[in-house]
Amino acid sequence: MRVLLLLALVLLAAVTIFALNNTDPVTIRFLLWKQPTSLALAMIAAAIAGALIVYIASLTAQQGLKNRLRAAESRLADMERQRAASPPPPPASRV
Repeated sequence: MRVLLLLALVLLAAVTIFALNNTDPVTIRFLLWKQPTSLALAMIAAAIAGALIVYIASLTAQQGLKNRLRAAESRLADMERQRAASPPPPPASRV
């Protein structure tokens, strides 16, 4: 966990240095929308948007894995009940 915190702090420092070095004005155009801003702000906004997309995708994948785990646990419980309900097989005779 501390490694992730350290990695986040290094990334924050890199983004801060980037923002301070890239203050050139740019115009963001999307369809009919135009927005003047700084290059650093545009890049940071794009990175945040990308992070949110990845986060949402990971949540859906995680939910799918939870559903698969629940189904597997249910099948295991059913098999254990069936095994407990059936009599044990007779011992094999050795000839």
